[in-house]
Parts: sequence; structure tokens; C-alpha cells
Amino acid sequence: MDLAEGVRDRSGYLEPLESVRGIAIALVFLFHAWGISGQRLAGEPAPGLSFIIAGNTGVTLFFVLSGFLLALPWLKHQYQPVRPRPSVTRYLKARALRILPLYYSALLLAWLATGNTATIAQAAAFQFVGFSAFPYSTVWWTLATEMQFYLLLPLLASLWFRGRAGRLLCAALLLGWLYAYATLVLLAGPGSGQHSFFLTKSVFARLPAFLLGIAAAAFYLRACRWQPVVLQAAAWRRGGTLLLLATLVLLERVLAHVVLLGDQQAELHWHIHHTWEAALWALFILCLLLCRIPASGLLVNRGLALTGKLSYSLYLIHVPVLFYLLYPQRERLAPEDLQSAWWLYAVTAAALVLSLLLSWLSYSVIEKPFLQLKRRIPL
Repeated sequence: MDLAEGVRDRSGYLEPLESVRGIAIALVFLFHAWGISGQRLAGEPAPGLSFIIAGNTGVTLFFVLSGFLLALPWLKHQYQPVRPRPSVTRYLKARALRILPLYYSALLLAWLATGNTATIAQAAAFQFVGFSAFPYSTVWWTLATEMQFYLLLPLLASLWFRGRAGRLLCAALLLGWLYAYATLVLLAGPGSGQHSFFLTKSVFARLPAFLLGIAAAAFYLRACRWQPVVLQAAAWRRGGTLLLLATLVLLERVLAHVVLLGDQQAELHWHIHHTWEAALWALFILCLLLCRIPASGLLVNRGLALTGKLSYSLYLIHVPVLFYLLYPQRERLAPEDLQSAWWLYAVTAAALVLSLLLSWLSYSVIEKPFLQLKRRIPL
């Protein structure tokens, strides 16, 4: 099998990954719906509930996907030097067309709604603003982190292709980062909590997820060089199914521990859980791409693919919609009545429908025209 088979050569498009995007945004939506509705959990979560309460793992999945997809053109050149090396200029133009129009449109809407000029100006420069323009700014930090990775990737790739000296420099930079990451985040003392928390909202602390995505892409391209008879064998399919199930079980256990610790404590004192999540999500992606798993239609289907297509718009839109629909209803109830207020689920479903409709409109009016321009840029 040619290493590019199954990959749309122009963009590195892989159809199952559209559904994976849908899974990622669904997890993030459920996470915010749980938090905004004021739900609380007493004791250990029931099996599967961790994917909702700790659904911000969807952000880690997005980071893994970015590492996987954006590294593909450079990895293809690595494995087949006759292929042209990606142009950094064209790469940056493509990233700008993909990210900036919708992001700046979201910032404009937030500015009109809040009048918070200072915060919007910071966000426009991809600085961390936290909740300063709540509820609009809740998810903006991830765009800043993505942008940092977008700039870092071509720098590391350019060094890598400069021969042995460049690769040694790459290795030295990664080792230096690993030491700083372990010192400032993983092993940080109690007095550095706020400082460590700020670092966790940047590519500095989220780099493992991107790197694991790159490693998964490298493995995928190598696996595509195997004989088709290996990839299609019944034993391979059974093994892939078992690996996928084991991956999901382990991921649920990691998330259950995050739930027991609490999101903030896990972020400050067990930050490495993001790396475990990223490793398991990378395995999840490889299972879907390389194994013909029975009943995979539950994870790869048109509904999830459509949600994945709208995921960027949905990501920026869903928190304000959830907040303005759910929070007023929540405030009408006493805390002890929240658990039994079944109609909050109906409000959440309405928020999902409205978010999807607004995302479709946003995609059609803002994203799609710029994506068409992006596709005209040769890689």
C-alpha cells in the first residue's frame, strides 16, 4: 500500500478524523453543560459519566489531532524525500485563513456584547485572558495554545531537515523543554500554584499532546506501507477492536481519577494526566484509521462527521449559548433541587440545537469562503 493511500494528498484529509473532531467537540459541549447547569457529583462517577464531567479531555483530543494532521506533510517528505518539502510561507497562510477570520469575528461579537476593549485587544494578540470576557472568552486560551504550536512546528521541522546538526539541536531543545516542564509544572511546589496554572494554558505544558499526535502520524504513515493483507486480516481486526476497547476503559479510569481530584486540583497537582489522555487518544485515532473494527459506525458516521465539520464554529459559540439559556433557569432553583430538575436536560438539548444552527450559519458565512481560499494554496 502506498503511504499516501487513504489520504487526500492535497490536504492530508482523513475521513474518520472528521468524526473524531465531532467526538472532541461533543465532549467539550457536555463538559460545559454539566458545569453551567450546576450539577454536582457525590462520590465516584458511574462508568462513562467521567467522559461528561471531565469532558474537557476533548481539548486534549483536539491538540492530538492538530499534531497528527499538521505534521503529515513534513513526515511524508521525511519518508519520501522526492516529495517536495512543505513551504513554511504557504503553511502559515493556510493556518491564518483557517483560524483568524472566525476567531476575530468571535472577538468582535464579544466586544460588542461586553465593551471590554482591553481584554479583546489582548485576545486578538493571542494572549491568555481567562474569564475576563465571560462567557465568550472561556475557550479562547486553546486558540492561543494552538497558535503557539502552529508557529513552533515549522521551526522544529526546519531544524530537523538541516541534517545531523539540526536534529541534535531539536533534541537539545526538547530536552531543555522537558526539564523546564518537569520543574515548573510537574514538580512545582505549593507556592507556585497560580504560576503553574498559567503555564498549563499554553503550548509549554500542552506540548506532549501535540508531540504524541506527531508520533501517531509517523506510525500511521509507516503502517500504511505494510501489505494490505496484514491490515485487513481478521486477527488484525480483532486485535484492533480489543485495543480500542482497552484504550477507552483506561481513558475512563484516568478521567474518573480527575473527577475525584477535581478539575483545578488535577490541573495543578496531577497535570501529567493530560499526557496520559493524549497517549490514549492517539491510540484511539490509530485504531480507527488502521483497523477495520466491527461496529465502528458508532464512532465514525455522518452525524459525527457533520458535527466535526462545524466543530470550530461550535467550539466558539456553544459556551455563550449554554450560559444564556441554562444559567437563568439554574438560578431559579435551590442547589438541592438541581439534581431533580429534569427539564434542565431539555434546556441543554435546546442549547445544543441552537448552537448547531448558529454554527452552521457561521460555517456557511465565515468559515467556508476562507476554507475555499485555503484549498487553493498548494502545499
